[in-house]
Amino acid sequence: MLKRGQIMLVSLSTVPHQPINNQILGPDAQQKEECLCALTQRFGDRIIRDADRLLAYSYDATSQRHRPDAAFIAESEEELRYVLQIASQYGMPVIARGSGSNISGGTLPISGGIVVSLTHFKRIKSIDVRSRQTRVEPGVVNARLQEALEPYGFFFPPDPASHRISTLGGNVSEGSGGPHCVKYGTTSHYVTGIKALLADGTPIICQESLSIIDWPGLLTGSEGILAIITEITLRILPKAPSTGTLLAGFQSVIDAVSAVSGIVRAQMIPSTLELLDKATLDTVRPFMDAGYPHSDAVLLIEVDGSPLSVQAQLQHLVNVLQQYHADPVIIAENPEHAHQLMAARRSAYGAAARLASHVWTQDVTVPRPLLAEMMSHVLTISRRYALAINTVAHAGDGNLHPLIPYHPDDADEVERMRKADHAILQKAAELGGSITGEHGIGIDKLHELPLMYSPDELAAMYAIKMAFDPENILNPGKAVYPVQNTSYTHDVGPEQALNRLIQPRSVDELRDTVRQAYVQKIHLTLDKHGVHKDACRVNLSHLQDILDFDPDNMTITVQAGLSYTALQSFLDQYRLMFPVIPLQKDQTLGSLVAEGLPHLAHLGYGPLKNWILGLSVIDGTGRQLQFGRKIMKNVAGLDMPKLFIGSLGQFGMITTLILRLLPKFPEQVIYTLDHQHINSEQYESLVHAFITTAPGPQGLWTMGNHLTIYVDGHDLPSQHQYIEQICDRGGISYQRHDALDILAVTQSKLDTLFDQARREHSGYVFGVGPLPHSITTAFHALDDSLWIVPEASDNGVQQLHLNGCRVLNHNGWQVINLADSSLTKITERLKQYFDPQNVFGHP
Repeated sequence: MLKRGQIMLVSLSTVPHQPINNQILGPDAQQKEECLCALTQRFGDRIIRDADRLLAYSYDATSQRHRPDAAFIAESEEELRYVLQIASQYGMPVIARGSGSNISGGTLPISGGIVVSLTHFKRIKSIDVRSRQTRVEPGVVNARLQEALEPYGFFFPPDPASHRISTLGGNVSEGSGGPHCVKYGTTSHYVTGIKALLADGTPIICQESLSIIDWPGLLTGSEGILAIITEITLRILPKAPSTGTLLAGFQSVIDAVSAVSGIVRAQMIPSTLELLDKATLDTVRPFMDAGYPHSDAVLLIEVDGSPLSVQAQLQHLVNVLQQYHADPVIIAENPEHAHQLMAARRSAYGAAARLASHVWTQDVTVPRPLLAEMMSHVLTISRRYALAINTVAHAGDGNLHPLIPYHPDDADEVERMRKADHAILQKAAELGGSITGEHGIGIDKLHELPLMYSPDELAAMYAIKMAFDPENILNPGKAVYPVQNTSYTHDVGPEQALNRLIQPRSVDELRDTVRQAYVQKIHLTLDKHGVHKDACRVNLSHLQDILDFDPDNMTITVQAGLSYTALQSFLDQYRLMFPVIPLQKDQTLGSLVAEGLPHLAHLGYGPLKNWILGLSVIDGTGRQLQFGRKIMKNVAGLDMPKLFIGSLGQFGMITTLILRLLPKFPEQVIYTLDHQHINSEQYESLVHAFITTAPGPQGLWTMGNHLTIYVDGHDLPSQHQYIEQICDRGGISYQRHDALDILAVTQSKLDTLFDQARREHSGYVFGVGPLPHSITTAFHALDDSLWIVPEASDNGVQQLHLNGCRVLNHNGWQVINLADSSLTKITERLKQYFDPQNVFGHP
């Protein structure tokens, strides 16, 4: 018997790749009327029920329409909370909506219910360049934030094509991308905090912390099915002082894509790397003449950095492009010319809309070296189904958008369009890609999720939905596939005694061990995590194979037992790097990811999670789950790796990791300053200057008496000049070193700290965020991404109200001060699903 509000579950074995019966058992007509009457009593005619007015809330940027039962424009969080409280009492669906610019059906009220508009939540609450953060409400339009940041010399890197109308709440909910993702990453890389309301109106506060779940990461890209966002904290970056733009024409798409591979092989990372095919060029040219050549394909490329670096990068690009027969190569003469070139690229969708009354926009991602094969396949599909297909691509990250103009009143053309659409998605999945890179699943691709995920993996995503929203109130029928729960029972064979130290030689052996532990109710823990003193320890040192290395894609897939040192030693041969510098040099990659601690280059390269493209785990029942692929963009379903990164192994043991790589720069430098001789005002001014300037340091921390500044990159001469000028101006002495020497010393000291903590009853507290100056730290990253303080210190740390911190001592890791009881309940539900017998213990 289905509960009210539940979606009808389906079995994948009976209906693979077929449209889902997306029927939701919601409230009956009388219950709906009672619910709306209760809301009308409070809000009067602000509860919109008029059919004509509801039309505005019945569609998004797709061609589909579904009319809600009511709509409401919320003015405050208190009003929104009241609507949710009443709606949850009656099982009434609630769909949050911003500008409605999504093109996956994500905001369509397919089951009726109440559409709640958040467009009046449009305050930019704060901009703090010292912490590189801004707090905004979800109704703030992306372009408006960019304008507000401009006077500070900062910007928010994700810039979807709809940035002039799309809201940040929608960007976060969809995990949006844009042209700058090739260098700077997607929206998920920049969300550091979320305030939201659960389905019953309960407020939750999700901040970057050292608790075992990355709550902001899990909510980003969740398409409004888990909670309704009321405030977002975003990471912002100082804007590069200079940019350069060029356009290159090619005789074929194959030549253009080959040039993209050549750029990557030349170890260049442009800030934008876009591709337009001939069909798109011919469509755009009459719509907006920006001087695009009459070529079969063009690349539009942007680089940024210091003025000297930009000129060097442009010249390097010209040399590479000419090797691939680019002609013409046009360098933008000034910012206005560059803007014109970029505006023409952004107009591709609008131009295609002139070809027919509707345009079906697809969004797939493949590994970058396979982009040519994917685009060739799109041309084959175009001919097979006799359809015009224009293709534009974020070529730098393998994300392409086939645009199919069609007439919805032509049944035959619609049928051919649907078949072409499925064929494109199927080919992308076959090539190891994603059926959506940045537009989301919504209802458009829900039935296609089995192309990428097994029944167990789909069920795991749906379990997340149920942990947050057990009554299925929020945006039901979207984003996650409603799969029947899979059984915990496995054929484990005869019961076997488990050793106190387990060293599996294969993933299958580890899986069988976990299954035995599940049946026998035995605790397991990764070696060194020590969350249960009676647990059998699992050491993955035999699982250290490199399973796939793709230098043209700049990805590597490794087993979890491989050490960071061994990984970097391998990558050195190819002048590549994994841009995460761990606190402990010889840590295994599985342990590094399971702990999820901030790293030494966090300031410049962002958190560890930004460099994990995918992972495989074995959960507490012995299920093998794989999430993510070796692609730069993937918003197909929930961002499941975020559940396991930093979880201390609580929901599953990581067996395999897909890592994103970068070119290794030939020179890496560290400056050290003795901050004992710098007064507090001078010290804060110094730190502020380093954090708010681009190009800036990749790492900035204090340990002992020294302030350490780590720099690398294309802009080293400019960075040297800037750092040394600031120090000389303030009369501050400094020393300049080869970075490897100082990093080795720092990691050695931290190794000693970790070892000492694991031996002592009173160890160390690890936390994030600002600390009072009176607190003496053992280590402090000056972007406040991490601080470490002795637990038994007498400097006042025990009197601080510390949320989501960890303690490391002789008992291993313990998470302390989880203040939000609602998040604790959700954690317990997730634990019950992924580890019902508590095989992995509790930290």
